[in-house]
This record gives sequence, C-alpha cells and structure tokens, in this order.
Amino acid sequence: MSFFDRIFGKGRHASAARNAELRGDLARAAELFGEAGQPDEAARVMLLRADGETEARARLQFLAQASQLAPAGSERHKEARTRRAELLLALAGDASVSAVARHEVIEAARDLEAVGESLKAAEAYARAGDTEGEARALQAAGDVERLELLLSTEQYKERLSRARDDRAKDVDLMVACGRRREALAAIDELLKATPDDASLRERANGMRARRAIAPIVALELSGERWTFVLGDEIVVGRSEGAIKVSSNAVSREHLRISREGDDAVVRDLESRNGTQLRGINLAGALPVKGGLELKLGKEVSFRIAPSKRFEDAFEIDVAGQKYVAFLGPARMPIPGFALASGADGWIELVADGVHAYVGDVEWATRATLLAGDALARERAGDVVLRVVST
Repeated sequence: MSFFDRIFGKGRHASAARNAELRGDLARAAELFGEAGQPDEAARVMLLRADGETEARARLQFLAQASQLAPAGSERHKEARTRRAELLLALAGDASVSAVARHEVIEAARDLEAVGESLKAAEAYARAGDTEGEARALQAAGDVERLELLLSTEQYKERLSRARDDRAKDVDLMVACGRRREALAAIDELLKATPDDASLRERANGMRARRAIAPIVALELSGERWTFVLGDEIVVGRSEGAIKVSSNAVSREHLRISREGDDAVVRDLESRNGTQLRGINLAGALPVKGGLELKLGKEVSFRIAPSKRFEDAFEIDVAGQKYVAFLGPARMPIPGFALASGADGWIELVADGVHAYVGDVEWATRATLLAGDALARERAGDVVLRVVST
C-alpha cells in the first residue's frame, strides 16, 4: 500500500464511519473507526451500542469491547471499564451464597481498582469477603481510618482464613460445574497469598495439564472414539499446522484445507515435493466434492470426504490417522451440543437450549473441557460424551 493510500484511505474510513454512525449502523461505524486508526472513536461508538442495548449481558460485552478498543489510560478506557464493573456488581447477586456471583464481584473490584476507583473497589471486595483485596484498595484510596479498623479487628486473621477456605470451596464448585478457567484464576490468586501451598500448586498444574486445547481433541461419543480438528481452516505439515505428519517428504506447511461455500477445497502451500492427484501435482484450489485421494510429497496418503456421521463435516485420513473437521461451527451429533475454542485456545462445550451434567451437577452453558470429563444429558444419566485426551 502506498503512502497516499495509507493517509487518504484512513480519511475515507473515518468519513464512512461517521456516515454509518448517522445511519445508526453502530457496529459498522466502530469497525471503520478502527480501520481509520481512531480507536478512541471506535470505543465511543461501542459505548453508544451499550447505551442502546436492553439485554444486560450483551451490554457487558459491548462495554468490555469498548475498554479493549480505547487507548490504555485514556478517560474513555476508564469510563468503559468503570461502567462494566458497576454493571457486573448490579448483576452479581448475593456473593455470600454463590461462587459465580462472588467471582463476578471480585472481577468488578479488580477493574475498579485498575482504573483508580479505589473506594468503590474496596466496597466490592468487602461484598465478596476478600479481606486482602479490601485492605489493598483502602490503602490505595488513602482511607487510613477504615484500613486501621480493618487490620486491627481481632477477627481479622480468622476472617482471612475463612475467606481463603471459602475461596477454595468456590474453586471446587467452579471446577464441578465446568467453569475451569475461572477456577484456575481463583487458584492463582490463592497462590499469590500462599505461595508455599504445595497441594494448591499441584492442583493448578494438574488442571493445566488436563486442559483440552485447540485445535485437536479426542472424544468418545456414545462409546465410539473420534478425533476432532477445530478451526475454519486446517493446515497439514511436518512441523506446523493442526495436523502434523512425521515424514521428510512433507514440507513444514504442506497443504491447507478450507471451506468455500458448501464444499471444502484443498490447496498445496508451495510445498517442496508437491501434492499429487493421480500422479499430477496440484495447482490452485481443488474442491473435495464427493471425496479426494491425494499423495503428499509423492509418499504420504491423504484422503478427505464429506462425513456420513457428522452434519456439514469432513472426514480426513492422513497416513492412517483419522480426523473429523467441521471447518466452521463444530456441532456434535448430540442435539444442542457444540464445541468452540476460547480466546486462550481452551476448548469449550456449548450447550444451546439443552442441559449437560457430570453426575448430579449441572454444567454451565459454556464450559471448559478437561481430559476425563464425562457428560450426560440428564442428571446422573448415561454418559454421551467423554473427553479421552487432548
């Protein structure tokens, strides 16, 4: 892109953003302001979207996006983060009886603390029973009287110990109901206070080792084992990509599989030894249609065909290793169950309009998976999905 394209292109994006805002297309306006290099304006528009949203959880998402878009330390950043924290507090409910509510109250307190709203943060920490956080926020606010009262209370140590015990119980509940990401964050906070707690550290390390991390996960569905590859596109290669092949005939990144319309296509990635169809090297994209049999580097067998078991998916066989790829939303054959990948790569089970249970415990509608998880559709029912390995 030339110098003039960069300069005047941004001006065109900004003008288009203002026009989109006038039309009421705030989503497009925010996107265009971002392309114009005006993150503060993009954040302002996201705040407008939050103002116009009646559903509280959606409003939370818009406020979070505004805080991410706004330059760190700016007034817009502070406003977005403060508003999100205050909304979290309003939605959280009774933090003394709900582990989820307590987690959200502490999350709000941390946001308020980060933007300098120390007194509000102290109140939120107190509501969650986090004595350490309350003391830290009071110190930052310079409220010496309240801090001294808190620290001089005879019950301080008892409260601190009880708060840690309660937090540990919260972790147990969050793990049981599928909120493992929040559970790990809570364990990390406990470890900051008690870094020598070997059992706690072992628990954190064990949970991290069992995480189902994208792009590949092996599941057992109604007793049958399948290996799924998540993502909108899949790269096959010797050392890079989702599917790795141990062969010197295969390049580091050899072949890409992606979706075009209702079909999948394969493309050779300018590999050293090429990809062959009946002995002829591929050039450009080749539709899968009813199925393809190829050779990678003239040696490694590769087959791909539409899946007969999974709707809108493809079954792949690379040198005898079998995979299922959706090249988009990963809908399981269990009605209402789907797989998704979080921003941190942790694979999540999404239950849309249905319930998922582990034993007698109902899972969150979007739960993070660990190796060994065994899910049922009814309380104490038969296992329909098991995480075999990651």
